[in-house]
Formats: sequence, C-alpha cells, structure tokens
Amino acid sequence: MSMERSRRDRFSNVAPTAQEFKVAVLLAGLFFFLITPLVVQGIVAWTISGDFALPNGHLLDAYSGLLHGHFGAGLRRGVANALPSDAVMWVLTVVGEVLTVGAAGVVGTWMRDRTGASSRHGLATPTQAAEALGVPRLRNSAEVIRPDLYARSGRRGRMGSK
Repeated sequence: MSMERSRRDRFSNVAPTAQEFKVAVLLAGLFFFLITPLVVQGIVAWTISGDFALPNGHLLDAYSGLLHGHFGAGLRRGVANALPSDAVMWVLTVVGEVLTVGAAGVVGTWMRDRTGASSRHGLATPTQAAEALGVPRLRNSAEVIRPDLYARSGRRGRMGSK
C-alpha cells in the first residue's frame, strides 16, 4: 500500500451527506406512519383483552379497513369487537403519530450531530489548532493553511503567471 493511498483513506470523509439523511428519514417516516395505526390497535387490544393483536397474514385487509375508517379489520372477531369506537381509535392513532414523529425527530437530530452530516465534521476550531500546533507555527504556516486569506503578494502559482 502506497503512502498516497493510505493518506487518501485517512482523510476521506465517510460521514453520510445531508441528502442521505433526508432519504433515510423519509423512508423511516413513511414506515412509522404506516405502522403506527396497527401498533396502536395492538396496544389497545392488549390493554382490553390482554392479547397484543396484529393482523398477521391479513395486512392488506387491515390497511383496507383503515382506508375506510374502520379499525379491527384483519383481527380475530373477538379482539376486533372488543376495540373501542373508531373515533377513539383515531384520536389514539393521532397521539401515537405525534409521539412517533417527535421521537424520530429527536433520534434523527442526535444521529446527524453524532455523525457530523452537513457540518464541519473533522475540522478543528481556531482555538483547537492553536492549542495543538502553537500560535507561532500557525502564523508561519498561514499561507499554506489558508492560501485564500494569507497568500503572499506577487507570488506566482504552479502554472506560472496569469
């Protein structure tokens, strides 16, 4: 392995970009938005009858019932009849959706901050650079570190004069 390759690997940024986070958040949001009514239905069935009921094998029936505004479709008849009215279930579903969106927002923000996406991840602040290298060394190397700010006047670039 050459020195150049190891240096390139060492300095490459592997943090996810902001676009990758947007796609991941949208897909996760869609999943949680679609699954929340079924989970609320299962939790309510569990509190009433002691049996956490999901529409196993009848997922299309359950979503068809939800599209028509009815909970309990796809569940066993005894569990479906024990559920409260559809209005109560929709209120509980809205509360569940709000909690899910809030939790997803908190987790997404934490993940973005943790991985450093859309930030200056890996760059030192001026104070940290001064601590690590010392102020005299930073001043002597200013034209190398920030050539856009501290370039020597009258100096030719690599390609020659303009």
